Amino acid sequence: MRRPTRRALFAAIGGLTLGGCLSGGLGRSLPPEGTVPDDCPEYDRVTRIVSYDEIDPRETSIYLEPSIDSIREGDEATFTLTNQSGRPFAYNPYGWFLHKRVDGEWYYLEPRETPLPLEYLEDGDTYEWDLRVDNDPVRAGSAIGGPDHGGRDPAVGLGGGEYAFGTRGWFDDDSHEEAIGFCARFSLEANALELTPTDEVDDTEWEDDVLVARSTRGDPDIDSSRLGAYELERTDDDVDAESMITETVLRNDRLRDVIALAREHDADQVRLEEYDATTPIFGSREDGAYEYDGQTYEISTRELEESE
Repeated sequence: MRRPTRRALFAAIGGLTLGGCLSGGLGRSLPPEGTVPDDCPEYDRVTRIVSYDEIDPRETSIYLEPSIDSIREGDEATFTLTNQSGRPFAYNPYGWFLHKRVDGEWYYLEPRETPLPLEYLEDGDTYEWDLRVDNDPVRAGSAIGGPDHGGRDPAVGLGGGEYAFGTRGWFDDDSHEEAIGFCARFSLEANALELTPTDEVDDTEWEDDVLVARSTRGDPDIDSSRLGAYELERTDDDVDAESMITETVLRNDRLRDVIALAREHDADQVRLEEYDATTPIFGSREDGAYEYDGQTYEISTRELEESE
């Protein structure tokens, strides 16, 4: 039996609601529970999503408004959460989301780490998030995979296209299980990003049919640090692979390096050697299959003996 999608479940929930909407201050309301607009990404743990493109702010009790519909690299966009509901709204100022839509699919990009303070937006108040795009570090070869690069000012590693900025929260007199999501779409007028290795790739050489690269990441002098192999193999097998776009690959430095090297050198196998102090080596989420630009790559990780 095929598992129903979250969108289908929300639609079913919405069909069971009475009254169809939540009333707000001065006769304002919200879309019915279960509303998940087609032009917005789906968010976890929300009962409805309020899309700015599909509401009238004069009649909506709480909404997220973009300052402009389109930005260029270096421009700043502001997303304003406005509460006109007549009651406090609980939210996390760090709990924002950034997605990109490619070929009809939404891909989550930022943030990569989220502190969890809880604040309250009183009736009549607003809260603003600013977003500015700067791709110069990517063009220079800088690694952007760490959490230090997952911010909004600037946001790094965003090519031209359609994006959605969002957040979530709940009314103070409701449960967090009744959270509401907010979505504001915008377009970024910029060139597509080129997938290139980071400048932390020190050198490369061929060992038979395997392209071997060495990275300057990691500190070999740390007691828990070991030499590891992050290995790519290009495959034509029909495997369950995670779909990736350039922006998502750029946010994983090792994956970026091996895929970019495979494409640059037309290599079916790439081994990236790097010191790492994580257990298991490089973390538990790295192994798997990834599909990028029509090609599938299988990633595996292992520890190396220093003599290898």
